[in-house]
Amino acid sequence: MQYNINGLYVDLVKGVVIDGVEYSTIRSKTLQVLVKLIANRERIVTKQELLEDIWHDVIVQEQVLAQSIKELRDLFGSDTIKTFPRNGYQWIADLEVSSVKNKNNQDKKKMIWVSAICVVSLLVLTLVNTLSSKRLSIAFLPVDNAMQDTEHNWVSVQGLEYLSQRLSQSSELDVIDSGHILYALERLDVNQRQRFDGANVYPLRAKLEADLLVKTRLTGFPEDYQLHYFIYSEYNAERGVVNARTVNRGFELLVELIAKRFDSYQPSNFQLNKNVFSNEAFARGVELYLQNQFEQASALFASALQSNHELLAARRYLAASYANTARQSEAITLLEENIVLASKQQNRELIRAHLLIGYLKINWPTSDSRTNELREASEHIAQAKKLAEQQQDKLFIAYSYEELGKIKRLQGRYTQAIRLLTLALAYHREFNSSYGQTAALIELAKVASEQLEVEESEHYLEEALLIAQKSHAQANLVWVYLAKADIARSQLNKVKALRYANKAKEVAQQSDSPLLISRVEAWFNHASVYSVN
Repeated sequence: MQYNINGLYVDLVKGVVIDGVEYSTIRSKTLQVLVKLIANRERIVTKQELLEDIWHDVIVQEQVLAQSIKELRDLFGSDTIKTFPRNGYQWIADLEVSSVKNKNNQDKKKMIWVSAICVVSLLVLTLVNTLSSKRLSIAFLPVDNAMQDTEHNWVSVQGLEYLSQRLSQSSELDVIDSGHILYALERLDVNQRQRFDGANVYPLRAKLEADLLVKTRLTGFPEDYQLHYFIYSEYNAERGVVNARTVNRGFELLVELIAKRFDSYQPSNFQLNKNVFSNEAFARGVELYLQNQFEQASALFASALQSNHELLAARRYLAASYANTARQSEAITLLEENIVLASKQQNRELIRAHLLIGYLKINWPTSDSRTNELREASEHIAQAKKLAEQQQDKLFIAYSYEELGKIKRLQGRYTQAIRLLTLALAYHREFNSSYGQTAALIELAKVASEQLEVEESEHYLEEALLIAQKSHAQANLVWVYLAKADIARSQLNKVKALRYANKAKEVAQQSDSPLLISRVEAWFNHASVYSVN
């Protein structure tokens, strides 16, 4: 069937679009979406129906459908398809059936022009290529979204598009179009698509004819993200981690890094410098750290620091690894080194170091005098708050208020604790993401419980639970259920405590997160559930 759509000739059988002498093809899956929408234009076609009918043979995320809708709107105009949020799409543009005979004649004339133009273009391109060296080609894979919530579902395909477009604008690199990448991925079977680690990426790199293939993974928390990157070339592979307050800022930093590193890159001269070795060791260490393999991670962080003594994030992670293996004194020594090094820069690492020392002194008592230890913790966290206020870093202001509020609760100063925790809650509510409020609500629940305000305590916990459930933040669900279990245990209600602890265990196992599983196991073993995350 052939149609005229907004002045364009479209052949739904051949999957071609002609505008004057311009000739283009529609990607196969996108063509199937177009056919489905036109055939059912009298109604809304649900997202689920489209995914099941068109991508029935592979496991995909909803973003692949969004990509096809975007491609159709780019071709025919934004007013052709209407979106019905949380439901689906409907074709709303006028359709004019074309005369096949007349159109075939027009097609022949247009194809002659197209062929002529293609020949001339090919000759020009050949001439250009002989006069200039080949630009390095690069392809981004869809971003691996490791954020355990629903608020970042957009990251996978939109992140791929953002990285591709920004690097194309920011460098002379030949960036492979995101549509071509998605098409190549669709042609792989399920098992092939799930194996994008190590050497398994090289067949895909060859399939895309890319000199470089970039794989990314988003982790962390809102306002404190980590973008892990892996850059595969014919000769080697390197990895690293970018820290940023927003997802898009993380993408921008990665684009800047790649543009600076590879714009003048020559494959024959590929060498890893000192910083690349350091970043590689650090990134591998972070992966092991997230799997609770703290001993192995410690060796890599130490190696990263040998190559680059001023890599503050590596020293912080090494301190955290020590803390999680009961080496608190060594951890604090490392963090004190970071305070000295970071004091010249006045950046987040300085705030983190003070905050983390305070956190360790609160949750892992090592001194005979608990009073002095809490006082020292309070001093470090107050300094973190002061620095955060100077830098207008609201996330770390909120964290500081949370920890100060916890100290006041441990000291039995409940009025002060409530005031500080309420301030933390107010800062968290200014952020786009809601689940940062959970920790403050849990602390307020504990304050209320210790004051025997049972209903108020349950109210805070239910509010925290609702936020965690709404955003599908599994880590927060575990924390809320363990807090409920802790309070029930303190009230000597063993049955209720076990019920909530088992719920936490179920969520942790479903998340397949070693960190969450270990926290729940610690609760059952009557050990501290706290760890440095």
